[in-house]
Amino acid sequence: MNEMYLRFPGGRKKAFTISYDDNTTQDERLIELMKQYNIKGTFNIIPNWFAAEDAVFPEGETYINVTEKKALELYDNELIEVANHGFNHTKMTCTPKIQQMEDLVNCRRKLEQMYQRIITGFAYPYGWYDEDLMQLLGEAGITYARTVHSTYNFSLPDNWLELHPTCHQADARLPELTEQFLEDSVEEQPYMYYVWGHTFEFDQQDNWHLIEELFQSVSGRDEIWYATNGELYDYHTAYQNLVFSADATQIYNPTATDLWVEIDRKYLIKLPAGSTTLVE
Repeated sequence: MNEMYLRFPGGRKKAFTISYDDNTTQDERLIELMKQYNIKGTFNIIPNWFAAEDAVFPEGETYINVTEKKALELYDNELIEVANHGFNHTKMTCTPKIQQMEDLVNCRRKLEQMYQRIITGFAYPYGWYDEDLMQLLGEAGITYARTVHSTYNFSLPDNWLELHPTCHQADARLPELTEQFLEDSVEEQPYMYYVWGHTFEFDQQDNWHLIEELFQSVSGRDEIWYATNGELYDYHTAYQNLVFSADATQIYNPTATDLWVEIDRKYLIKLPAGSTTLVE
C-alpha cells in the first residue's frame, strides 16, 4: 500500500453540511427546506436567549428568538444536531476564564437536559476565539468549534476546535463554490462543503432563494454524504484512530464506526468496526 485516503460512508468522496446560529424564528422555515431536500445540519443554540412565551415584539422585527417550548419541538429531529453557542452568547475572549467555563458548561447542561443527549459541538459567539479559549473548550468537553472564517475550499480541518466553514450563506462566491464542489473529480483527500449563517438574515436581505437554490443543487446525489457537523467530526476522528501493522498490510479499526478508505486510488475497502482488515 502506497497511499490511503479517507472516504465517507459507502465510499463517498464528498460531504455536505450546514450550521446555523442563534435559534431565531426563521429557523423553522429553513428546517422545512431541510426536510424537503433531506439536508442535515447543526443548529447552535443560546439557552438564555429563549423568548418568553408571552413576549411581544415590535411590528416588522426580524430578529426574534424562539421560545424554549418551540425549541424543543423545532430542533428535535433526525436531520438536526443541537450544539452549544454559549449560555449567554458573550464575547468570551473578553471575559475571565472562570466565566467562560461557566457559560460553556451551563449551556451544555441546559441543552443536554432539554434534548436528552450529549452535546459536544460549539460555535464561537461573534466568531471571537483564541488559543486559551480553545484549550478551555477541550476541558469543558467540547470536541469541535466552528469559526466564521471562510476557507473557500473543501478541506477537513487540521484542528476541529478551529473548524472553518467553506463560506457564509450570502457569500458572492457561493454559486461558484457549489459548482466546483459538484463538478470536481476528487482523487485524493475528500471534500467537505460547509455553509453557515443566520436564518434571520434571509428575511433582512430578502434572499431565501439563495439557500433553496443551494439545496436544489446539492441534494439527492448518491456521491454526497449529508451529515451534521458532529457526524463529520466523529467519522474523521474514528479514521484518525486506525491502527496499522508495521508492514501496513493490516488495519485495525478499534472504534464503533464502520469506516471506508481508498487504497492507491484503485479500490475501496470497508473497515468494519472493531475488526482487523487485510490489505494488499
